[in-house]
Amino acid sequence: MYLVVCLICITISIPGYIAKSGIKWWKGIIPIVNIYYFLKELKISPWLLMLLALGLILLPDRLLILTIICIFAPFIIADSYGHGKKIGLLGLFFPFIIYPWIAYISGNYIYKD
Repeated sequence: MYLVVCLICITISIPGYIAKSGIKWWKGIIPIVNIYYFLKELKISPWLLMLLALGLILLPDRLLILTIICIFAPFIIADSYGHGKKIGLLGLFFPFIIYPWIAYISGNYIYKD
C-alpha cells in the first residue's frame, strides 16, 4: 500500500517539479515524456536507470526494485529542489504531504545550468 501511495504522490507532483526546472508544465502531464524530463532534471546516472530497468524486467521480485526506488527518491528529490536530508526523511514517511509541498509550494530547482 505504501508503494502505491508513494507512486501516486510522485505522479501528481511531476508537473510541478518539471515547471520549477524551467520546462513547460504541460509536458509533465504527458505519460512517458514526464518521466523522461523528471529523471533528466534529477541528474540521475543513465547507468543506474538501465540497471533499475533491467531489474524491473528480469528479476522475479519486482517489488524489491520498486521499494529501493521509493526509499531513495525522496532524498534525491529533496536535494535537487534545495532541501536537506531532513525533508528527504520526512518525504520517506509522509510522501502524500512532502512531494506536493516541494512540487507546488516550497523549493527551487538548484541544478540549473
